[in-house]
Amino acid sequence: MGKVAILRRSARPQAAFILLEVLVSLVLVGVSMTALMRGFVMSLDTVQQVRKNEVAVFLAEAITDDMILEPPPEGRFDGLFERDPRFGEPFEGWSWHLTVDAEEPRYRERPSGLAFRRLEHVYHARLEIRYEDEFDTTTYLVLDTILMDPDVFSAQALQQNQLFW
Repeated sequence: MGKVAILRRSARPQAAFILLEVLVSLVLVGVSMTALMRGFVMSLDTVQQVRKNEVAVFLAEAITDDMILEPPPEGRFDGLFERDPRFGEPFEGWSWHLTVDAEEPRYRERPSGLAFRRLEHVYHARLEIRYEDEFDTTTYLVLDTILMDPDVFSAQALQQNQLFW
């Protein structure tokens, strides 16, 4: 029988090849992790924005409830929620700005020809809910509404169709 020649490769090129594979793998993992972390940070930012929008709606509802119970006089009013004993420290940085202006209603002719009730003391109210931190001030909610005497929109007035817009 003849001699079988066994060729052995040198260990050096194979070791260099493994080192290159490891380096390429680390670069791929690094790029993948960077993209993954960027997506994670963006989703956290989105969640924070949604939370701030929910808080703004909650705070605006509290202010409008107060306006319904006691309509404010004409003028400009500002306030901080953190100084309000109903809200306190968890709402630090949140503020409200309310502008109330007298407005003359514009009446249209009613199809029935009946006279309609003339409204007095109609006010245009503009409520802004803002959040301010060390980086920026953002207005999260602007609400325009009309304020008037509560009895104007009573069930009896609406049933008698005393209002026409």
